[in-house]
Amino acid sequence: MRVIRSILLALGVAGSVAAQTEYAARVTVNSGNSFVVKKLNIKGDRLYTENGQSSSSLSMVSNIEFRFMGVSLPLCEKMFHTGDRKSLEGLLEQYVMPVAQYSYLPTNLGGYLEWLLRAQYWNRSFAGAGKTIGLLRQTGVQGHIDVASFYFTLMLLDQGKVGDAKEVFSSIADPASVSKAGTEFIEGKFALEEGRPRQAMQHVARIIAFHARDQEWMAPATVLEARIYQRLGQQEKAALVANELMIAYPGSQWSERGEQIKKESTGNAGG
Repeated sequence: MRVIRSILLALGVAGSVAAQTEYAARVTVNSGNSFVVKKLNIKGDRLYTENGQSSSSLSMVSNIEFRFMGVSLPLCEKMFHTGDRKSLEGLLEQYVMPVAQYSYLPTNLGGYLEWLLRAQYWNRSFAGAGKTIGLLRQTGVQGHIDVASFYFTLMLLDQGKVGDAKEVFSSIADPASVSKAGTEFIEGKFALEEGRPRQAMQHVARIIAFHARDQEWMAPATVLEARIYQRLGQQEKAALVANELMIAYPGSQWSERGEQIKKESTGNAGG
């Protein structure tokens, strides 16, 4: 996947994080024995205990489970789905990113990094998202790699790089396993970009019919619906959908997009 590597390098994903954080990590070795440390002490290919008196080869480490003082996976899910994504991004930057450089080891960091990537994408924090994509790919776990590729596809679509986006998206064996509604959205975006607005609308209709409670994808699907009506020359319908965005998502990026679409469609952004 040459295009993936080249674009990730352009986004600066090779940077490492050296800051400190508050956490505990349970380290389990292949024998089944485990020990807890408050700071990973890795030198070369060996992991040392906190006092530095004994060590294990990294090849003998079967799992490292991080527990953070200020964030957990259930909290990530709750904050993301209640729309508190700026705060979620800040928490994960504070607690997880200082140890994210260890994502190449067998850890539970991938789950946290997935939530961080989702928050970064919707917060439009694209530089940070590029780094997180690289960290997820570094895990070597296919599920995490697929999530990275999924949101990378969205980033490329936002940049108008449809060909690159299709190549990255095709690398995901089962994109619906990442998100069924999101897959419909991406397929709809591809259809619209390729001049197939009626097919694009079919994808939007399936999101509305089968994923109406999906808090991540309903708002962007509504934006896509309005854009499709614009492409079809149905400006009044586009303006009506824009009104729905302004009413349903006040004070958000979605209401701002609704105002923009309404202005484009009618010349008047008012309610």
